[in-house]
Amino acid sequence: MRRREDRGCIFPAVGHGSAGCGSWGMAKRALCLLFTPACAFSAWGDHSTGMALTVDGVMNWLVQNADALQPSMPDHYLRSNAFYALKARGEIPVAQEVPEELFLKEVLPYRVVDEPVDHWREGFFQVLAPHAMRATSLRGAVEDLVPRIFQELRASPKVMRKPNQTAVVFKSNLTPEMMAPISETLTSGYASCTGSSILIVDGLRSVGIPARLVGTPQWNIPTGGNHNWVEVWTGDGWHFFDAVPDVRLDEAWFAPSNTKFANNKDSTHAILSAEWTKGDATYPLTWRKPAVLWRAEGRTAFYLAKSEQS
Repeated sequence: MRRREDRGCIFPAVGHGSAGCGSWGMAKRALCLLFTPACAFSAWGDHSTGMALTVDGVMNWLVQNADALQPSMPDHYLRSNAFYALKARGEIPVAQEVPEELFLKEVLPYRVVDEPVDHWREGFFQVLAPHAMRATSLRGAVEDLVPRIFQELRASPKVMRKPNQTAVVFKSNLTPEMMAPISETLTSGYASCTGSSILIVDGLRSVGIPARLVGTPQWNIPTGGNHNWVEVWTGDGWHFFDAVPDVRLDEAWFAPSNTKFANNKDSTHAILSAEWTKGDATYPLTWRKPAVLWRAEGRTAFYLAKSEQS
């Protein structure tokens, strides 16, 4: 992915209402982020990557680590994405618990798989951050936010040109037609497992919580079928849940009934997490013909171990 220079862009406002800077100290930090690319905030991470968390720094990290499959995005989009990702990390207490490497890989990316790219991070942050601010744990934040992602994002003029008070609902067999979080899923009011997972992942990432899409191209069972769901990092590791408003961590209809038959020797029947950076596997996106091979991490061993514990 090539970054296009666009120095004449007008950058978004620092914040709105309770999601903005609540004190002069926070305002100075936001202004430093916006206007002083060299400014680093060492308190925002453990710096395991050895880089400073600045707008320019994380923009460059995204570009340098992007797969060739990622589209070229304009500078102003990348800058807004970086700014609001860092804003969430700096202002939401539970987001400050996230290690720097996880922030870069599982919070900062603006695209989950190969969905059309929407400008989602700013609006999602404005709607969800006031709730995330009150969370006392990452787990508690996830349980509170996911139902709001299905209902409140669609109802907010900060996200939608035409707000709608009805919640997003599940409808099967809508991948790849309904994948983009705003222009497709929130606009239509429905998506299947892939679109719903993308919506949740983006919503959680908008407030600094590491999240990713996980799934299998085809269940290793006689009836076949594929499925995608969500994994979220809550401080003690990764936990999974189905892409529905009622969050039940590490519980789902497919585990262990389907996951116990996963096979990590065959990517078609493996369980994989979609990643921005190069991992140890590739996820065949079978909704494209021919299938697109997406960067991934193998998660089969994790789910097989979970299945044995059930």
